[in-house]
Amino acid sequence: MRAGCRAGEVLRSKCGVGLFVDERGYTSVAVATALLVSVALVFCVAAAQWTLSRSADVQSVADAGALAGSNAVAGFCTVAQVVDACVLSMGLAGMASMGAGLVLAAIPGAQEASGKAMDAGQQILDSRNSFARSSLEGLRVVEEALPGLVAMNSYRCVRANTQGSLDYAGIAVPFPVESQSDYSSLAQDVSGEELSDSAKDLQDATKEVEEAKRRADESRRRAWIADCVDEPRCMRSRAQDLAGLVGASNPMVESPELWTFGDAINRSRAYYARRLAQEVPEAQDIESVTDSLAREAFYEYALEEVQGAWYREDPDGAVDLYVPHLARNSNEMRETWLYTDARWPCTEEENGPTLHSSLLCPGACGPAIGSDCVAAVEAGSVLRCDECGMDVADLGAVASISTSASNGYEHYWQIVVEEAQTYERARNDQADAERRAKDVAEQGADAFDRALEQLRVPRPRICPPGAWGCVCVAKRAPGAAVPSELTDAFMQSTELPAGVAVSASALAPDSNANGGDVLSHLLDSLVGGSHGLVGSLMGGITGLWGRLLTSYGSAYENVGGMTDDFLGRLDGLFGSTLGSWLKRKVSGLMGALGLEPADTRMRKPVLVGTSDVLGKAGLEPEGKVRQLVQSLPVGGSPLQMARALGLWVWDQSIGKRVTLATLTIPGTSVQVPLTLDLSALAGDSQ
Repeated sequence: MRAGCRAGEVLRSKCGVGLFVDERGYTSVAVATALLVSVALVFCVAAAQWTLSRSADVQSVADAGALAGSNAVAGFCTVAQVVDACVLSMGLAGMASMGAGLVLAAIPGAQEASGKAMDAGQQILDSRNSFARSSLEGLRVVEEALPGLVAMNSYRCVRANTQGSLDYAGIAVPFPVESQSDYSSLAQDVSGEELSDSAKDLQDATKEVEEAKRRADESRRRAWIADCVDEPRCMRSRAQDLAGLVGASNPMVESPELWTFGDAINRSRAYYARRLAQEVPEAQDIESVTDSLAREAFYEYALEEVQGAWYREDPDGAVDLYVPHLARNSNEMRETWLYTDARWPCTEEENGPTLHSSLLCPGACGPAIGSDCVAAVEAGSVLRCDECGMDVADLGAVASISTSASNGYEHYWQIVVEEAQTYERARNDQADAERRAKDVAEQGADAFDRALEQLRVPRPRICPPGAWGCVCVAKRAPGAAVPSELTDAFMQSTELPAGVAVSASALAPDSNANGGDVLSHLLDSLVGGSHGLVGSLMGGITGLWGRLLTSYGSAYENVGGMTDDFLGRLDGLFGSTLGSWLKRKVSGLMGALGLEPADTRMRKPVLVGTSDVLGKAGLEPEGKVRQLVQSLPVGGSPLQMARALGLWVWDQSIGKRVTLATLTIPGTSVQVPLTLDLSALAGDSQ
């Protein structure tokens, strides 16, 4: 046992282990050494971790730069979508207004409103054309500056990560580098000239309809008054007083719109039939008998005439009307069959054959020799009886007295006869004018369809620089020292080597954002402060434009419904059959417009693989990345970096604000300049 202890001591002495271990275990030196080694290892690991972390940070900086570059592209895409939305919605609003003008042109009495609607629509289209042309130039200017804006925005983002001795530099390159957009549809003007001409033709045709209808309505009203309204008397009241007609045989029609000439014809048939059946002499003297027989003959004649009357109205509005004129005096009696009808008895008297009203006449002393007509008296073939005096004057007196006096039935019948002739001409003129107006309306609908064809153009193809994505190259300059706190006590000071990273981003639809929200906010900003425009005009053209604008992307299938709602607010629309037809036609054409839908979803930058972006550009990813890395200088201004990568950088002479165009709010004279702050797209927060 003692020999073993000695051997251990000899070993510790020769190997130097005794400095760390003795018979009691680990010495203080061993513990101190272990602690020192542990601390040194901790600081070495911390320094390594700091180095690795800072070395990897360059990738995060490149990611941020790529996203910053795409942010500028996203801003431009939003602007381009807003411009397209304004152009298309203004075209639709202008066409809807002109369609309303066309519909109004078919409504009698609405010609003035039609002209105003057509003028408003043309003004909107003119504003649309001017806005589109100026926007086209503005978008091209901004697209030319966009590569530089991408570079500026990404450069500022990369530089913002510089802290202390960590110095970063880099820019993003947009792909495609040059614009692939197609805004040719914005250069195509939309004209309503042909539609305006059609509306004017329809206005003229409708005026003819309106004038003929006015004449027909006035004539019918005068005839209705003569038949139904006591001014001071009328056929209805005289038929009741003279013939005792009541009820269905002698109706009271409350308005001229419900009355027809057939009512007057039916009343007269009943009246003359009743008068003929009721006629008896007022006394037994020959004068009274003669008067009664003359009245009876007149009633028989009048009944036969009105029995042959008719009133027919064709489906197209034309009228076939015959209301007979009744003889009013002796001269007119000579034109009737009463003058030539051999209905009066004759006797052979001392002076020769004599015509009487009746064989009861005291002058009828000789034998009866048959019957003859009153025309024979004037011809001299028979003599006029001195007792009864029967001749054409007696027949004429019956009609003359009743026609000339305001209390005579025939007085009012004559008014109906005269108005019937005027009414028939006017209604037939109206029917002819309506046929012409329908033809013109159909031509106008065709012109409207051709005008709409101008809107059936492909939507602008928005593919600016950076639409496929942005590739950012970020470099960290060498010389960034590891913190002395981690190295001075245990190791020599060291520096990070130069670092480089490449990242790519592209635009993706933001499922949480609605493009309509942007357009709604645009509408609010445009009209919200324009002297109450929303409250006063949202029910009209401005309101229609607003709905079309905010539904730019998703609701164009409702264009017809929006137009129908707008047209449905036109006063008096449903009072015109042609206007209703044209309204349905215009709404149907708008609904069947078949516009190409627009994707108005907001875009947000997302990180993607560089091969995805470079592959769309038709480039070999590895070679292009190597070229970008080798071409990018470690330091320098964004202009120098961009030129090193072959990019054109935003020319400062453009200025920080560009007015794309001046927008005239449809339905108003308010003009709002649409100004784009290029400094914001370039990442300038000042």
